[in-house]
Amino acid sequence: MRALHMLLSRPVLTAAAVAVLIGGAGVARAAGPMIDWDPAYVWQTGGSPSNLPVGGELKVVGIISHFDNPLGDLNANDPTKEYTFYVHGMISQGTVAGGPPALTTYETHYTGGTIEIYEDTTPEPAAFDPNPPSATVPAYFTDGTLILAGTISNMTVQTNNFTPLKTGNMEGDITWTGGSLLTRTYGAGTTKCPGLFTGGITWSSTIVPSGYLFRHAGKIDLQCAVPTKGSTWGRIKQLYR
Repeated sequence: MRALHMLLSRPVLTAAAVAVLIGGAGVARAAGPMIDWDPAYVWQTGGSPSNLPVGGELKVVGIISHFDNPLGDLNANDPTKEYTFYVHGMISQGTVAGGPPALTTYETHYTGGTIEIYEDTTPEPAAFDPNPPSATVPAYFTDGTLILAGTISNMTVQTNNFTPLKTGNMEGDITWTGGSLLTRTYGAGTTKCPGLFTGGITWSSTIVPSGYLFRHAGKIDLQCAVPTKGSTWGRIKQLYR
């Protein structure tokens, strides 16, 4: 499924990124995402990919596949350990659909939410058993040591009904609040750097298990504000030639 991960996670040079390159306050990032995964799965009781009703709670469980700085010493492939996460408490504000029936986009905003990341030294292992919640989901994703926890804000789910795999994006901001490795998220002094939960989603029925709405191929970037060196538009264009 690596090809799917790449398809769902392609970076885009945004206007904000261009502004950072040209000058002013920037965001420091590691060589790769601090946390990376594929897969994670998403569900909302009573919801469908095209309609996530007001008041419903969106939840996500995932198995971490890779770490980078400042968590680069953690080995997600260590057979004696398992790294998992659980996102919950995100409340739907309702889905807004746009476009004609055959070319429809769907966007849903959420308020609130919590993310918990665990290191389990006695893995079961975790499995995406169908039709959550169940005896194993989210239970098998929330055992072990809580290494990071935070609050979620501005979570947005965007998708459509016309791309081959019904792809889209799911993204929100993280404010880190706890966990045994909380200090790893510090920037200068004791300032905690915010996180960005992001990545592509698909609701193709051949990829998503029964009872879930989306498969999420995603990551968490740690975003520490630092001064950046000024540049020019001409220099930036040279980077993409």
